[in-house]
Amino acid sequence: MVKETDTSKFYACIPKRLEDSHKGTYGKVLIVAGSKGMSGAAYLSALAAYRTGAGLVKFLTHEDNRLILQTLLPEAIFEAYNDETDLQEAAERNAGWADILVLGPGMGTGNLSKDMVEEVLNAVSDRWVDKAEEKHPILIVDADGLNIISSMPHLKDKLKSVAKDIPVVITPHPMEMSRLAACELSEVVRNPEYYAGKISKEFGLITVMKGSHTLICEASQEVLFQNIESSPALSKGGSGDVLSGAIAGVYALMRPSYSLDIALDPMETAYRAAVTAVLLHAEAGKEAAKTFGVNGVLARDTADKLGTVIDSITFGEK
Repeated sequence: MVKETDTSKFYACIPKRLEDSHKGTYGKVLIVAGSKGMSGAAYLSALAAYRTGAGLVKFLTHEDNRLILQTLLPEAIFEAYNDETDLQEAAERNAGWADILVLGPGMGTGNLSKDMVEEVLNAVSDRWVDKAEEKHPILIVDADGLNIISSMPHLKDKLKSVAKDIPVVITPHPMEMSRLAACELSEVVRNPEYYAGKISKEFGLITVMKGSHTLICEASQEVLFQNIESSPALSKGGSGDVLSGAIAGVYALMRPSYSLDIALDPMETAYRAAVTAVLLHAEAGKEAAKTFGVNGVLARDTADKLGTVIDSITFGEK
């Protein structure tokens, strides 16, 4: 496995926003996140997706989160579900709408969330596979999405099946990785590179192994990128939710350019988006620390700096 640490080629692949673009140019991001009374993760992921360039972002979350999410982020489309909802119909309809899907932040591991994760995976398989060349989709699974999948063997098999046809990115922290790999947490902490590669190979997906020096492993297990610049301001609750949304937003920003380049493999595009998002996330944390201090940064402060960091790169200020 070749380890990469050079950031330049990833910064170079961030395109400038097209002058004649509109909201549809930069993709439709669906955030399936949040559980009853737990709206923060959904908000942070959606905010980051918008701040990094997504054209349209939609929440699919529990009904109890309606007021706070529509107040915090009125720019996002909102759809709710509860115990009475036909989850299969909702998942299929929303998967048909979306190009980019973030699954899992703040969902909890209750039965309703388990059912929704299963229906979303089924819907992605049913609605995206035949239209992969047209939609250029990506599935990003984070947090409780991973915890639920880890606890249900048939969902592990479903995720592997989806990853054969569609780029999939997972973003575990060490504890989530230990659940997915069925090993002790201490083993993951001791050898994160091994487990990032192991899971990428087993599932056929891109693994973003979060930590002070985050690792991103290709599905082929041939290349692994390590972010060698730590950003201690990110050691706050919600930072992982921001990263999941940033990956979605960066991929949305890249889609118009890469969709015209038939020589570029979709998995390579997803890998570039994942690495670039990790780098931008770290830089945004540093920028936020200039205002709030390294101890005072909140996850939403990092999200709010993402657009500024992108501009500093694309307009040559960095």
